[in-house]
Amino acid sequence: MRRPDFLTALTAAALAGMSPRAVAAAVPNGTRRILWLRRQGYGDEVQAPFCIDGKSVYEPGYREICWLMRDRNVPSAQGYVRIDIVEVEALWEVQQSLLLHGILAPLVITSGFRTLQTNEALENAARNSMHLYAKAADMYVPGVSMRDLFDACWYRAASGGMGYYSDHVHLDSGTRRWWVGDLAIPTFSVTASDG
Repeated sequence: MRRPDFLTALTAAALAGMSPRAVAAAVPNGTRRILWLRRQGYGDEVQAPFCIDGKSVYEPGYREICWLMRDRNVPSAQGYVRIDIVEVEALWEVQQSLLLHGILAPLVITSGFRTLQTNEALENAARNSMHLYAKAADMYVPGVSMRDLFDACWYRAASGGMGYYSDHVHLDSGTRRWWVGDLAIPTFSVTASDG
């Protein structure tokens, strides 16, 4: 799908008021929410239902998602936590938006939960990062530009923080805000005219 078509479709969906319930209604068995994740750099991949009735958390699938999003830089006992269910729902919304536009691919997680130790070891990581609270994920989707993925995050129903980087998009379940990470911001030079 070309970028203008993708943006038009996303905007139309937002203007039509597509809520998570509307997205769920548009897919078969809309009460069953399955998230497809892959962990970058590891063989981990999961397609797990975190909700099977449209209302409550389905623990077996939810635990699989949490396991994939653990901090891999520390022992499992430290790195495994319960990921904020609002964050899991937000990731699902993004995946459903992409699916409605013909993109069937996993969200590739580059960073999920981070311990303080891991966060402090990362260059330019926020001191009070939402990753520390299991409320954030950095991700990309094979074959989808970072701009299109950012737009899919932007147009979902739930609020949250979104960061736009050259190799991933950050999505968290905090307050609504956005920023540009490591991308070069164009600068314009002003030259004096001769007359």
